[in-house]
Amino acid sequence: MNSFGTALIASQKNAVIPEEQNLFGQFVGDWDFDWYDRIGAHAGRHAKGEWIFAWVLEGAAVQDLFICPSREERLVNSQPDNEYGTTIRIYNPQTCAWDIFYGCTGEATRLEARKEDDKIVLTETGDRKMKWIFSEITKDSFRWQCDDTEDGVTWKTYRELFAVRKKR
Repeated sequence: MNSFGTALIASQKNAVIPEEQNLFGQFVGDWDFDWYDRIGAHAGRHAKGEWIFAWVLEGAAVQDLFICPSREERLVNSQPDNEYGTTIRIYNPQTCAWDIFYGCTGEATRLEARKEDDKIVLTETGDRKMKWIFSEITKDSFRWQCDDTEDGVTWKTYRELFAVRKKR
């Protein structure tokens, strides 16, 4: 498997991605997060997780591992709907957007990402009733939220996380 990892992981961004479109390079590294699910519901939930981002495919894409609860937390607080997923974000020079695929056991989601003001908005490409938004982005922290809509006009946040870069 060493050859797979060596061929997959890149050390830096590829020049095919213009610097002004380098939305996800800032997240490369390891993060801890607090996850809040089913906000406003009677059975809301909190979990600690980890998120690992890396340049891949000769630096033309950013891939991550989303682990919730974190590997450490699973030892003491395993949950029935643990999530261990991956996202691949590939810059598309024809659309000047990022084509995105997220997958975990039992789920596969396609999204498209664009910068909107100081946020990065990932919109589901199917029925467009879900958005994931990166906001409050600093070098060492960010907020990530999931907004859903029934009518395409009114959006409500049902899930969010607050991430902090791991100390090296």
